Amino acid sequence: MQKLTTFRTIAALLLIATFAIIISCQNSTTPIIVTHNENNAYGNISGKVLNSTNAPFNGVEVSVGTNKVYTNSKGEFFLTKVPIGSKVLVNFKLDGYTSTQKITEVKNSRTSQLEATLLPIVSVNLNAANGGTLDINGAKVTFPVASLVDSKGNPFTGTAQVKARYFDPTSTTFVGCFPGDFKGIRTDLSETPIESFGFINVEIWNGTEKLQIASGKQASISFPIPASIQSKAPATIPLWYYDDTKGSWLEEGTAIKNGNNYVGSVKHFSSWNCDQPTQTSYLQGKVIDKNGDPISFAKVRSLGVDYTGQSSVYTGDDGTFKIAVKSTSTAKIWASYYIFESTKQDIATPATGNVQDIGNITIPVDTMNMCTIIGRVIDNGNLPVTYANVNLIDSNNKVIDHIIVNKEGKFKFFGELGTKYKVEAVSQTYQDSLAIKTSVTFTTSNNVETKDLGDLKLDVGGSTIIGRVVDSLNAPIFGVYFYSTESGGNTGSDKSYTTDSTGRFSVWVRPDKDIKITFYNRKQTSKVITVHSGALGETKDIGDVVVP
Repeated sequence: MQKLTTFRTIAALLLIATFAIIISCQNSTTPIIVTHNENNAYGNISGKVLNSTNAPFNGVEVSVGTNKVYTNSKGEFFLTKVPIGSKVLVNFKLDGYTSTQKITEVKNSRTSQLEATLLPIVSVNLNAANGGTLDINGAKVTFPVASLVDSKGNPFTGTAQVKARYFDPTSTTFVGCFPGDFKGIRTDLSETPIESFGFINVEIWNGTEKLQIASGKQASISFPIPASIQSKAPATIPLWYYDDTKGSWLEEGTAIKNGNNYVGSVKHFSSWNCDQPTQTSYLQGKVIDKNGDPISFAKVRSLGVDYTGQSSVYTGDDGTFKIAVKSTSTAKIWASYYIFESTKQDIATPATGNVQDIGNITIPVDTMNMCTIIGRVIDNGNLPVTYANVNLIDSNNKVIDHIIVNKEGKFKFFGELGTKYKVEAVSQTYQDSLAIKTSVTFTTSNNVETKDLGDLKLDVGGSTIIGRVVDSLNAPIFGVYFYSTESGGNTGSDKSYTTDSTGRFSVWVRPDKDIKITFYNRKQTSKVITVHSGALGETKDIGDVVVP
């Protein structure tokens, strides 16, 4: 029997604060529905968001339409009940950082995988009446005199805030930031693969109102060409802008190589990209597990070694794939299933239009030996216990996995078949000396299954205090740290937490007590309030708390 250590990694990705459904252990054979959700069919999207240092990013909003979740402290997210489709647009955003959009296929009852990277925004003031040139971390944007209009098309001559970022195509964070696919729609409406030589995102604001370039006016943009790709940079290159309603790069205009820069003019702002159309060839093969069995819906990825481009496809039910790459080049190829990955290999791609078989790609996982263990932790008032610890313990009494439940009190583990386990829930409500435990021991079936442990009750006798942190202008503040203590004592939450992207906070405390809640922002400015907690099981909303 395979050791459970192989399952700990996969559980870490899928066990996050937004889990609310059960994923079947069995492979789905439902065909792709491309354009409509006629059968009320849904899938899921899981993944990770990184920051500028490729570290996990907490609190990033991930959404498909109005369906949204937020990444946890490991940068992980899990978006459930996503309508199926071959081109699903997934948005990533966080105040103060560049947003991006990724595209994925979603299949019925399957979980797609995505990664994204967000970088800090460069914010510069612009006197709209005078215009001027702004330096955006190496790129330049030049605005003519009186070239801006407000959302109604009226001239704007005040001070605008330009929020922008230039993205270096040779940076390790580039692909994660890149919106959409490395494909573009040409002016004749034909689709072409593209190789990027860098892009810039520009937004112009007057407070909460978005501004644009006036009709008949144009702004100039200048992109630096990194030294390592200057020798292959063409003298002229098409300009493309990203349409996030279509999930496509659209060709509009041309940039000219001027020294070590590409310079062009644009009539509006979103993300602008210098891209060279490329020729395509294909690599095909099969993804298998360590037993030689095909892996359905594994993600196969390509990343250009000597070009800036990426592509991905999912395997069919028989594990086979065919992936597009730049012809007569070198691409790095690998496959993943959840966060299990194959080794990466550099492949010399064939000539334009040709298909090359690269054989089997092996992912070191036994896909036929997975079982799902789920449940919920509740209090003695039958309400979810937030921030409870749940441990998965083997027959030798060793903790082999650990998770903090989501806001609904739910948890999820992966285990082996026909194996004895204990799941132990531990309150994280108060100090360790007051921790309360409960556990259940069971043996998983010899058949692939979802083992639902139901409700695990903790007699914590809790109450919840919720509210929102705002600044002096009543704007919500993300990332404010907070913790609670009982007045006159040390009992309280044993760690600090942070407000979400809407400024909301939630504190689990003992009922009918005077509670001190301390808030402190990233400037270490603090505020302390005292609140009397509600009755057992009650949630008290104290409204807005102004933190300077």
